[in-house]
Amino acid sequence: MPMDYHIFIQAIENKKKIILTYFSGEQSLYLTKLCVPIQFSRSDTENSVDYYYFWDSEADVGERLLALTPSQIAYMELSDETFDPAEYIIPENH
Repeated sequence: MPMDYHIFIQAIENKKKIILTYFSGEQSLYLTKLCVPIQFSRSDTENSVDYYYFWDSEADVGERLLALTPSQIAYMELSDETFDPAEYIIPENH
């Protein structure tokens, strides 16, 4: 399991947002954001990549869903802020 997997799962179970620091290849720098944990997608083959999915409600529309590999994530921390999962339903054609 990736290093911060237990924090991610704990955040989902307790409906807590995550303070996330990750490397944005698009901007070539580290960003820190308050995000909702959505899903962890385990690769189904040995050569595939695992992904963490987060919802960044402060991002522009169309850029709110973050799909990050474990190697992009520098740090995850539980925040005190809660979320309602019903508010973050992702359409199937994302």
